[in-house]
Amino acid sequence: MEPLLNTVANRPYVMAFVAVFWIVAPAEIGWRRACFWFVSGTALGWLSEYSSTRTGFPFGHYAYHGHLFPDELWIGGVPPFASVSFAVLTYFGYSIAVTLLAPLRRAGGDVVAHVTPALRRSAGVLFLGALIPTWLDTIVDPVTHLGRYWMLGDIYHYVSPGWHFDVPFVNYLGWLVTCLVIVGVNQLADRRLAPAPGSQTPRNRLPMQPFWSLGTMVGDMGFMLVVTLQLMGNPAVPAGTPLGALLASGVLLSAAFVLFAAAMIRRGFARPIAPD
Repeated sequence: MEPLLNTVANRPYVMAFVAVFWIVAPAEIGWRRACFWFVSGTALGWLSEYSSTRTGFPFGHYAYHGHLFPDELWIGGVPPFASVSFAVLTYFGYSIAVTLLAPLRRAGGDVVAHVTPALRRSAGVLFLGALIPTWLDTIVDPVTHLGRYWMLGDIYHYVSPGWHFDVPFVNYLGWLVTCLVIVGVNQLADRRLAPAPGSQTPRNRLPMQPFWSLGTMVGDMGFMLVVTLQLMGNPAVPAGTPLGALLASGVLLSAAFVLFAAAMIRRGFARPIAPD
């Protein structure tokens, strides 16, 4: 129990995203599907990482430094907070994809997304829902790779560093594949676990509900940019580390995502509402 508590206490930023998941997911898809997403996403994320640390598939060869964190919980050499991250980030990606592809309407001071079962289970939501967390990882992974110089700690290293600030391109392909599997499995589960029509009452809604996941994802991007700025002022970071280029890359990728989301939201207000 103590290693688990230490993991929770030492990873407040991960726990913050988990907390948002448990606010947003039940409101959007109900408690049964939220629980299934959390468990299945964590299990599939752990399986992908366990496989990759031993075979190189799907993220490429890398190794976790569990010996540096003896007071935290590790399962098969993989930190569970990393596996949990796959569950929450794929859900946010899925939720954003639904928002970006759904018709949107203003309702007083609120915004409502008109979501049908067909949209939730569509190929568009599957691929966009997997692409968005992969997009986020192109901003996050180069910074977590420097974890020894900020609160994350020296968690892992790649056996063969890659071209993108030492992150190999195969890592991003692995993220896309893993996220496709997690979202796809949950789309299949949606058919069995979805509530009957009309069973979700208005009190389950959050204000401006379509934008909670989007705000969380953009917030994560902003957090990584702040960490990068802090690294630029950290004298412990070795000279020659391309932090300026890393910051520029993070800003450009974040700005591209925000512009893409804004354009899709604008189109959402013009989309016709399809029947259920």
